Amino acid sequence: MKKIHIVILIIITIAIVSISIYIELVTKPKNLIMNLEKSPFVVYMHSNLSILMDGKPIKVPSQIGIDNKLWNNHSLDKFGVPGMPMDEEGKTTMQGMAPIYTTNDKGRITVGSIIDRDYSLGEFLSIWGGLNMKNKLVNATVNGKPIDDYRNIILKDKAQIKLDVYSHQHWSNRQGR
Repeated sequence: MKKIHIVILIIITIAIVSISIYIELVTKPKNLIMNLEKSPFVVYMHSNLSILMDGKPIKVPSQIGIDNKLWNNHSLDKFGVPGMPMDEEGKTTMQGMAPIYTTNDKGRITVGSIIDRDYSLGEFLSIWGGLNMKNKLVNATVNGKPIDDYRNIILKDKAQIKLDVYSHQHWSNRQGR
């Protein structure tokens, strides 16, 4: 009877080792690949911004928050994607991205944040730094609804944000003064 118990223990041990090897070699690599395909962002969404300055459309440039020339304010960088090597030797490095950026010139603002937090249009405009809003009258709408303070508009997925910006001279002319 002892020989039968030993044989059964050996068979059980072999089965456990075989299952463990299967899990390590077959299942885990698939999980690793799936994790690499997972987005680094906790928040990922798009808002759309259109701007009229004294009645003329202003193009929101591509690469705001990516290209150093269009990345004026770096106070939110810790919430964006850090730079990373693009090759095995680490010679080519991708610069990081702000958590609010553009990838086209159609007014599409992308929020890609590694933490769950709201971002405002004012923060996007600070990152850009390319739109002079001093001494201007701004009429803002989100999805057609008027908003009092354009800088505090929270960027939401699929939001349609419109800014009609007027210089004092243009505004005075419109008022007939």
